Formats: sequence, structure tokens, C-alpha cells
Amino acid sequence: MGMFKTLLVEDNLAYRSALKNALLKRYVGLEAREASGESDALECMVTYSPDLIIMDIDLSSAVNGLDLTKEIKSKCPEVVVVILSQHDNPEYRSAAQQNGADHYFSKLSSLESIFDYVDSVVISKRGLH
Repeated sequence: MGMFKTLLVEDNLAYRSALKNALLKRYVGLEAREASGESDALECMVTYSPDLIIMDIDLSSAVNGLDLTKEIKSKCPEVVVVILSQHDNPEYRSAAQQNGADHYFSKLSSLESIFDYVDSVVISKRGLH
């Protein structure tokens, strides 16, 4: 069984590092790469082929996380994309769904709730239904 590949697309380095460290501590066999914006993320799609992307909505690159999700999902529909946002409102949730995101979390969500979702993705991607 290979590594479970995760890509964190987040322009806030401190948040990205904290999330990466928490994921690596929680999951044995998880590999995490980081991207700060659109160009890094698209390059990682080609060179790394992640199973799961955790995507910030508010990227400092010209393209926001919703547009980037739409672009990634059009090329790689099998990748699971989770949107993370500072905004916890229905408009953002529905925009995330319309752009192909598989799930949406507010950054105020507990790490446990995010991990519960990641658990389900790891299980389904590894075929351990």
C-alpha cells in the first residue's frame, strides 16, 4: 500500500505548517506537500498526483481557491478537494460545491472534525470500505 498523498494549498505559512504537522502526527503513511498558490498547486498536480487537497479559499495568487478547485477537478475529477475558509456562511459553502469541492470546513472547525473527514477519504481511497 503506497503513501496517502495530501496537498495543502494555503498562503498562510503558519497555518499551513500547523495543519501539515497535525496531519503527519495523526496519520502514519501520509505524505504532505505544500503549495502557497495557484502555480505551485498546478505543478504539484502534475508531479505529485495527490489523493486529497486541502484548499484555502483566500489565496494571495490571482486565482482564488474556488477557481483553482474548479480547474483541478476538471482535469482530475478523482482527487478529493476540501475547502478551508475563514468564512462560515452558506454562500461560500454553495460556491464551493458548485466549483466541485467535495467538502467545506470553516477554519474555526476543530481539527478533529477535519480529521474525521480525512479518515473517511483515506478509507475510501484505500478501498477499505
